[in-house]
Amino acid sequence: MGSRDERQARLHGYNVIPALVVIAIGLLFLLNNFDIRLPFLHLENWWAYFILIGAAAPVSTAVRRYRRVGGIDAAVLHSLLAAAAIVIVALMFILQLSWARWWPLFVIYGGLCMLVRDRRGPAGT
Repeated sequence: MGSRDERQARLHGYNVIPALVVIAIGLLFLLNNFDIRLPFLHLENWWAYFILIGAAAPVSTAVRRYRRVGGIDAAVLHSLLAAAAIVIVALMFILQLSWARWWPLFVIYGGLCMLVRDRRGPAGT
């Protein structure tokens, strides 16, 4: 495992980012309550933007892995594919795309995941 300082830096990062996201969300709603109208809060599926927040964790994992190994490997690609799936789901809601038409994207996604499968173990190890 990493040194104590590395572990503390990682834990600190995990605490700061979600806290800042929650603060930003609260500020957006507070501005809306003070009649400072934000266009995206009046969209029918504004809540789908919160799904995009879920893509931050796999992207962060991909970046950390990329830096640790010094390049792109199966674990990096797997994390990026996980982020892509989250973004696709969010865009399906945001753009009000038809699931009946676009579901084959997830079959393609499954095939891509099979291509980049990491035989050494789970992503991030």
